[in-house]
Amino acid sequence: MENLTDEQQKRIALLEVFEAKTAPEREIRNAGIDQHEQEYREKWLQLQSSMEATRGELHARLKGLNASEQSISASVAIELAKLTEGYYAEKDKAARELDGTLVKPQSWLDFLKESKLEQPNDPIIDSLIEEAQKAPDSGLDGFTKQTAPNMVLADLHAREGKDGVMEYTRGLTVAVRDVGDRLDVRKTDDRDIEAALKIAAKKFDVDKGLLLTGDTAFKVRAAEIGGKLGYPLQNTEPEVLRAWMRGKQVSQGLERARIPSVDAGITGDPATNLTMAPVGKTLLRADQRTMDALTKNPVAGIELLGKDKISMPDERMLAANASINDLGYQAIQQIARADLEQHNGGVDPGSVDLLREKGILDADGKLTQLGTDVVMVRDDRVISEREALEPSQKAKIAQYFKTSGDYVREAFLEELEKAAPEVAEEKKEQALENKKASQLWKKMPVTPQLDLEEFVER
Repeated sequence: MENLTDEQQKRIALLEVFEAKTAPEREIRNAGIDQHEQEYREKWLQLQSSMEATRGELHARLKGLNASEQSISASVAIELAKLTEGYYAEKDKAARELDGTLVKPQSWLDFLKESKLEQPNDPIIDSLIEEAQKAPDSGLDGFTKQTAPNMVLADLHAREGKDGVMEYTRGLTVAVRDVGDRLDVRKTDDRDIEAALKIAAKKFDVDKGLLLTGDTAFKVRAAEIGGKLGYPLQNTEPEVLRAWMRGKQVSQGLERARIPSVDAGITGDPATNLTMAPVGKTLLRADQRTMDALTKNPVAGIELLGKDKISMPDERMLAANASINDLGYQAIQQIARADLEQHNGGVDPGSVDLLREKGILDADGKLTQLGTDVVMVRDDRVISEREALEPSQKAKIAQYFKTSGDYVREAFLEELEKAAPEVAEEKKEQALENKKASQLWKKMPVTPQLDLEEFVER
């Protein structure tokens, strides 16, 4: 602890005691959450197969009854939306029940108050208590205090109206009308807006984003609800995008127990130029392979900023984030290993149909704009999560936070090792030396990010 003040040393010492004291309960809790997430990842994949079967059965049955294509489309959309809504309700219920059985580690604030009883006149503890009270860490309290997912589709039914237009009704009340290329929301309370959005997510290609029309009040409210549901939008109005982000920031479910930060500091990269994203764009961290790929084959709308940063239009970043949240485990695994220097992303041939279905690949098997954006946004998340790990965590789990470039480099070394083991070993040693040198050069205190959006489908 060289060059640290007495206050800094005391802060670190207190944190180390807290970390050691709560480690066993933290590990038990987090293991339970991991098991829960894995179980529901598998159930999500099973649901996709079930939904395809439901789609086929409904289409065949209604076709046999001479139903119109519009009627079939509307009926299929609401049934698939109900299945999806049921999945999230079941997952939330299971999470709440699990939260009641999982151990809850002592919170940082309670630990400090306990320490205060032992050292009542210590001003450092007083300052830490004040900081903890201003920024309580929900991750140490357990389940986030959010309402359960809304069930808005159970009593909604599709029928053909007098004018031949499909309608979604509750009893005799028409909530939404399906006019083919648009859903008209007749009632604009939150329940019916959410119902319309959930149906739209099945009726239209949600990966390309939903377009909200109407007055500003409706678009803003629908955008916030859509953000909470994780649906990307095509809208570009600033007030609509801000509302979408408000909804997106609402977290639900089990929170992993984390260790707070007591370091006071400011960190950054050496300035080679002003890495400020242009207005209307988001700044993202990028892997070196991404930077190389963009240098060789520029992507419209993406700008290189400095040695490891890029900018992306806000609406594309929002769409990519929403797409990531909607992708299944298998698709995420392929995207995680995508090679942006190859037009087809270097994906496994067996996953081409799946990624084409998700809008990641086009009809020719090449990466779409959305596909490329998803790879870059996922990399940014991984880099941020990796850098936010506590020092004790980095030694254990940092290797699980890999960018697409990390996977591509690993695959290259594996192939090289098969062909010439001695050459591969030399390259590994050189890479290790470069990494050590880079770490020494960049060694600065890092303040962990305590609330990065949960990356469930990593």
